[in-house]
Amino acid sequence: MNNATIKHAIVCLLLAVSTTSGHAAPAVANDLVLADVGACKKPAVAPPPPIKEGSGRYNVRRRYIDLDGSGTCVVVDFWVERLGDTDAWGMRTLGHSFRHFFHGKWVPFETELELFPYLLRSPSTGQTYLVAVPDTDMDDILGYITPAAYVRGSWETNDPTMIHWYYLVPVEQGASQIYRALAEQLAKRTPADKQTEAERAIIQALQSEAGNRATDPAQAPAQ
Repeated sequence: MNNATIKHAIVCLLLAVSTTSGHAAPAVANDLVLADVGACKKPAVAPPPPIKEGSGRYNVRRRYIDLDGSGTCVVVDFWVERLGDTDAWGMRTLGHSFRHFFHGKWVPFETELELFPYLLRSPSTGQTYLVAVPDTDMDDILGYITPAAYVRGSWETNDPTMIHWYYLVPVEQGASQIYRALAEQLAKRTPADKQTEAERAIIQALQSEAGNRATDPAQAPAQ
């Protein structure tokens, strides 16, 4: 385990402890609605172009998202890599590139996201949650990804010898409610008879994970 991995693990642990001990996270609001995670300002300097597709790489996708709530976009790229130029199930993996605008230029960083997130927001409280979900439309291997909900955390950019990190904080209480709310919002957005197979898979994955979390006492909503 290298120093960057150790440091990342320590910071994530400290952030998680801060939300479950003396600084408990607020209860999840009941009025969560879909918001536009791409509603952000793009810096005037264009980022590097996405990685090129080829025989060993396909479905390169780029999105600009408001990761940290600052209103300034970060650039998120995902793609599928073929290992050994084969389409075998166990020989495909997900690649990514994250960049943020720092001191006048685009700088690589890392974060916990496994795929592009949805953004849920409570109009009454202003609470926001980023939720990553499986995406079989990009590739069927990505159906294995389990939904994951986060609250926004903090940047680590001070060490010039280390890659930048944006630390998202996993939701420890009320995750079931968040997944159920997102499933309902997605089902409402697209009628059942017009949903693609990938959209149905996302909704089903969210409903399934909501049920799994609901049976775990540690994940019960904060009172």
